[in-house]
Amino acid sequence: MFNVRQPWFDEIFTEDGALRPAYVALHRHTSQDLLRPSVSVAERLRERPLGDDTRILPIPVVIDDAEYRSIVQAGLIQRARTLQRLFADLVLGRQRILSEGLGLDRALMGEVLAMHGTTLDNLRNLWQAGDRERIRFVYGPDLVRRADGRWVVLEDNVGCVGGTADSFFVADRYQAALGPHAGLDCRPRPDLSNAVCRLLRRRERDDDRHGDAIGRAVAVLGCEADAGSWGFHLDENARCRQILSCVGIPVVDRQTLTGARPGTVVNFDNDLSWSEVFSQASVAMLNAPGTGVLGNKALLPYLDDMIRFYTGEAPILPTPDTRLMADGVLPPDPENWVVKSAAGCQGTEVVVLGWQPQDRLREVARRACSEWAGAAAVLQRYVEPSRLSPAGPGGWDSYRVEIRPIAYVLGWDDVYPGEQPVGKAVSSYDVRRLNNVSRGACYAPVLREPCPWCER
Repeated sequence: MFNVRQPWFDEIFTEDGALRPAYVALHRHTSQDLLRPSVSVAERLRERPLGDDTRILPIPVVIDDAEYRSIVQAGLIQRARTLQRLFADLVLGRQRILSEGLGLDRALMGEVLAMHGTTLDNLRNLWQAGDRERIRFVYGPDLVRRADGRWVVLEDNVGCVGGTADSFFVADRYQAALGPHAGLDCRPRPDLSNAVCRLLRRRERDDDRHGDAIGRAVAVLGCEADAGSWGFHLDENARCRQILSCVGIPVVDRQTLTGARPGTVVNFDNDLSWSEVFSQASVAMLNAPGTGVLGNKALLPYLDDMIRFYTGEAPILPTPDTRLMADGVLPPDPENWVVKSAAGCQGTEVVVLGWQPQDRLREVARRACSEWAGAAAVLQRYVEPSRLSPAGPGGWDSYRVEIRPIAYVLGWDDVYPGEQPVGKAVSSYDVRRLNNVSRGACYAPVLREPCPWCER
């Protein structure tokens, strides 16, 4: 037995070297040792499995299905509903949260909105003919498991969320690489198509109830990840287009909608300059104008209190200790903290202070003082992610992992939690510790046991 104590959670093995129950169950009904994939399987997942430069780790993250439903999905719904209530309160309501004494006051909210090029007054004017039913958006938090096994949210992503389409294709390509003889054919329909169909059915019911003509449904894409200096080419838009075409949703150029009267817009483009289309009360827009601000990291320090305030519940998926970098000064124990730009995305502007050489740390301190004071950045206590260690506890070939489940807010209190989270993995030797596909990490398939789609 290994009996190795480690400052992280091993997804595969217990401390005494035994397989965790979810992996035992997976091994029981498959014909392969999924922790020791063949060379051919590894090659299929390394050589452009999605048609671009992304790769898929041939080792799956396996989560107990009951845990996934009771914690991950339940927490996902709770946080998504809280963000929806926050938007309704700020933009349509009495703005109670700003005077509740949680620290999120009008001045701070003004700073947050300024990062997105707007103000509370502008948003309230844009939404003056709106109602809370129209607060729709895509939501996908980044989750890691602490050393004690509890899932926590590193950040909330709203709007053009990476992994929305890829979650399906990663599972599909992984199982295709294993082959049908593996006994692992458990691929449901894509969450994106399920969510869009659910939204359209909801609209049809409203149409019948009110006698209105809701018009056709279209999609507008955007926000493709920028390869930047890392040189990775990502094309999730193509995969999103493929999923939408299968349910009859045409992808159109944004200019096509000028003067048009669409009924439903599956919107993955800029979320603030849609006033002409959104002003039509009959239009339902997934990722409605202004909702992108809900993903600003300056809100993270207040999210757990917001959950208690708006729902009366304790957070199911809590946030690690996170605070505004209000004075622009690094903490006295920088090795325990991460600096995150409040408006950063795609893994940019995230600095793990404990892994910075002294000259880089001095540069970060200079930037903190000159650029990151106020609401511009947050400090978050570093959480060592769980690991995949296929060779056993203490093995050299381990990977830090995080998962991103996706939820679709389709109407007031109507949250569709996706069934297919996507994992991201990075070698434990990678000092950047940025588990972002556009910054060098790879996808990791996420399976659940017992598989909710398989008949045993």
